[in-house]
Amino acid sequence: MSQFEYCMPSKIVFRHGAASDIKSYIQGNRVLIISDPFLYQNGTAKEIGSRLTDCQVSYFSDIEPNPSCESVDAAARAARELGAQTVIGIGGGSSMDVSKIVSCLVTNEGSIYDYYSGGTRTLSPRQTKLICIPTTAGTGSEVTNVGVFTNRKTHIKMPMVNHQFWPDVSMLDPELTYTLPAPITASTGMDAFCHAIEAYWNRDSQPICDSLAVEAMKSILANIKRAYDCPEDKEARGNMHLASLLAGIAFSQTRTTGIHAVSFPLTAEYGASHGIACAITLPAFIRISGERALDKVTALARTLGYDSIEALADAVEALMVSMKMPVRLHELGVQEDAILHIAQVGLGAAIIQLTPAEMNEETVTALLRSIL
Repeated sequence: MSQFEYCMPSKIVFRHGAASDIKSYIQGNRVLIISDPFLYQNGTAKEIGSRLTDCQVSYFSDIEPNPSCESVDAAARAARELGAQTVIGIGGGSSMDVSKIVSCLVTNEGSIYDYYSGGTRTLSPRQTKLICIPTTAGTGSEVTNVGVFTNRKTHIKMPMVNHQFWPDVSMLDPELTYTLPAPITASTGMDAFCHAIEAYWNRDSQPICDSLAVEAMKSILANIKRAYDCPEDKEARGNMHLASLLAGIAFSQTRTTGIHAVSFPLTAEYGASHGIACAITLPAFIRISGERALDKVTALARTLGYDSIEALADAVEALMVSMKMPVRLHELGVQEDAILHIAQVGLGAAIIQLTPAEMNEETVTALLRSIL
């Protein structure tokens, strides 16, 4: 019999138009909204802020993809100056991850470096309310206690896990994804698929997460190409948003595996988006997953409509090609002489050992060379 623990302390609100009710979920009247520059410039962040009548609302939008610790510290200064009582993170994983740590730093002194990547201080309980609103269908950050940041001093991107990072409210409004560009629809959607399959084959997998992950994968395979080809397909958009949520909940309990571990140097050193950096190794990891999870992954392949693990890997790669996603590392600028370094950085992430296959310098470099 399985033995496991499951914790999901975030309140989840999922409905069309949910963002219009944001005021009923805030704490106090001083609110900092964190977004990327695009969502600020196109008015999405301000539209959310306009709902907060009688509130003092400030905006911080200097958030880059794969956010740096320096961006976190700048956002924290803005939050402290405001005396933010609620922090709202809106956008993709970058904005939501920054909002998590910033909501803590409002009342915790110092820099993120004091608490992360070699820092020795411990975050005291968060007093600022945290609300996360995703505008992509992929990251799942709105339902995890993980933030991923780039240390510019070491050029290493690594996750930070803390119970204080669970959002108080995770608000999912499919309407916010209707204008998502096709390339982002593809990359974030495949990121969600990675979350789901990594939760499913994870050495720490559990029945609740398995069920959520399988449902997410089925929905993604049925809807991602529809959303990519027809951005106005509201049903497909809504289904992808829900699938991303389910995948996010699944991996929030298990963590991810080798796919994400190897993605860190691809984003930090080659500038690949997170979704691309994960998806590019997905077919290769599927092919080796039978090493220690043969029965389970074979059953998954059949549930998804394929005769074998290899057939599933081929289908996923073909799907990526159909959405003009890179499927070989050289397309990101990776050369043969960088393979060992990428493998070594990936092996430095503890999550890589949750992969259902032997993960060492020899096996990881072989996997990377197979898709060079």
